Amino acid sequence: MEIAIAEQAVHVRDSKDVSRPAFAVGREGWAPFVRFAAGS
Repeated sequence: MEIAIAEQAVHVRDSKDVSRPAFAVGREGWAPFVRFAAGS
């Protein structure tokens, strides 16, 4: 997984599967997204 932190969003992509589209998460949603992805 690769992330790029921008002013308004955090951009995420799967560097091992570039056929999948990248997506962006708003900065305010980043912490809840990480908790969700971690399974807690």
